[in-house]
Amino acid sequence: MLKTLYVNGYLLRQLVKKDIRQRYQGSVLGVLWSLLVPVLMLVIYTFIFSEVFQAKWSIDTADTYQFALMLFCGLSTFNLIGEVMNRSTTLIQSNANYVKKVIFPLEILPVVLVLSALFHCVVSFGILIAARFLLYHSISSTLYLLLPAMLPLVVLAVGIGLFIAAISVYLKDVGNVISVLVTVLMYLSPVFFPLNAVPKEFRIICEMNPITYMIENIRNIVLYEVSINAVFFAISCAAAFAVFFIGYAVFMRTKEGFADVI
Repeated sequence: MLKTLYVNGYLLRQLVKKDIRQRYQGSVLGVLWSLLVPVLMLVIYTFIFSEVFQAKWSIDTADTYQFALMLFCGLSTFNLIGEVMNRSTTLIQSNANYVKKVIFPLEILPVVLVLSALFHCVVSFGILIAARFLLYHSISSTLYLLLPAMLPLVVLAVGIGLFIAAISVYLKDVGNVISVLVTVLMYLSPVFFPLNAVPKEFRIICEMNPITYMIENIRNIVLYEVSINAVFFAISCAAAFAVFFIGYAVFMRTKEGFADVI
């Protein structure tokens, strides 16, 4: 896989740029929407949860903005996976012209999807870091660890993208299942709550979700100035690479039949 990405590096970059441009093609503000939407959502979260619901995060009950930042961080992380899952269901069908080209490496299409989603994720994190600086006049001292903490998330997203893209060609109901699964995964992830707030007897349900520890590590790094939890990171990497290898194996085994089905 790495060799394929290296050999087709230029093609990969062009496809990612094309995918990002197409999402905003025809709009007045264009790519600026990728900046304005997260800013608007952060403002809404801050107002709703700090002023209307007066929600607090368990770490600092006196901080009125904490819940909004925690929620925004969790959603920014989860949305990368959610976007890849939803878009992967029609990935091969929407690129049927590439499927019929014998020399085109189809396995890079899910990677294009992930890198496009990663672009929006990076923009959201940039806004989150700027918001933290404006509110608390400081930037997390552990921010340099964000890149390695994101690694298992990206690997997991590629694996999921490969798997869903492959099976959705043969099973037309996958799209309906995935839309429900994304919602279920979001509520089983520590997006709206910290993991330690879940009762011990139910915590195993959240811990079985591979995204849980990734969100916890990223949130700790960006907002709490806490270093990477080695146990969380090891579990995240193990789960991410397991999903990647399964997804890659399924995709490579089934891709020969894509042209016949489409």
